[in-house]
Amino acid sequence: MTDHSPAGRAPSAAAGSHRLSLRDWASKHATELQLLVGLGLLILVFSLIEPSIYPTVDNVRNIARQAGILLVVSIGQMFAITVGGFDLSVGANMGFTSVATAQALGAHGVAPAIIIGLLVGAAIGLANGLLIAKLRVSPFVVTMAMLYFLTGYSNVRSAGSSVIANHPSFQWFGRTDWGFLPSTIGIGLIVLALAMVFTGRTRIGLYVYGIGGSRETCRLAGIPVARYETITYMITGMLAGAGGIMAASRVSVGQTGLGAGYELRSIAAAVIGGAVIGGGKGRLSGVFLGVALMTSLTVGLGVTGTSTFQQQMAIGVALVVAVLISQIRGGRIRRVSDVVPAFLQLLGLARRDEGGDRGLPAAAPAADQADDDSG
Repeated sequence: MTDHSPAGRAPSAAAGSHRLSLRDWASKHATELQLLVGLGLLILVFSLIEPSIYPTVDNVRNIARQAGILLVVSIGQMFAITVGGFDLSVGANMGFTSVATAQALGAHGVAPAIIIGLLVGAAIGLANGLLIAKLRVSPFVVTMAMLYFLTGYSNVRSAGSSVIANHPSFQWFGRTDWGFLPSTIGIGLIVLALAMVFTGRTRIGLYVYGIGGSRETCRLAGIPVARYETITYMITGMLAGAGGIMAASRVSVGQTGLGAGYELRSIAAAVIGGAVIGGGKGRLSGVFLGVALMTSLTVGLGVTGTSTFQQQMAIGVALVVAVLISQIRGGRIRRVSDVVPAFLQLLGLARRDEGGDRGLPAAAPAADQADDDSG
């Protein structure tokens, strides 16, 4: 005889609830799951091509060492993208900061040099933020101009040559190991944990998502949008500066070109990880996996003997695909004719509707993202 009592229905109800919650979790973390599958396939392919090199412990440590620097810079890039812009000057920032840190290292020692490097990176981000948030200049124009300025100024300061940074204690930030972990990935994981606390537990972190989701809604709610947007670019600049310090520590020199290519790789990693060009969405867990995917790809191409030029081509293709996926996620590309307007909006050459399809209440995207990163 069938039991129709509440007790009899409880197990089936619980099972249904479990299936529903699992389905909801998978839907919410679809980007991360897709990245994990892609990363697994990438590792498998390179391991089959070069079984004696790619899957070895030494190569895994090499991947981790490279990924740590990119992770720190990409987290900062994600913040800039999420608030509604991006930063093309992070690579030049890294190079300039590495030179400034190396010069300060010889004159003042390790601790002051690290502080100076972080302050230099933050100051560069502050300059970007003021021009973008206060004067409403396109992020593309501002950060591209900053890239050229920093490249030139860095060469002036260093006389076009490398600056030695081989202090034994300075190597702790890029060349040494913390037990089984390379120091760079150790620092990257610490920054990732702090970023999760920042986005999920602080007002500024929540406002980053709100401003990117709908700047006008935040302004009408009384939020000082320009102030928080400027702070966001300061954080982006400081993390780029931290990446420059780590890179200088890793190779024991400060050099203008030390961060070359990081501006595009950081954008690609952030966007592959779920950040949407135009703002309002960004997932730190996705950025971590995006960095792992990008680094595994570049190291794998190097291991298989692919030339540097072909590696650059592969990164370029990955960036284009990532941006297209980002624009589709953000609802800006629904058909082929939307590609050109979306591209013009991306460069800041065409205005976007402040309250368009991203016009959610300011706190809504922030709360959702905070829950995702905290969970």
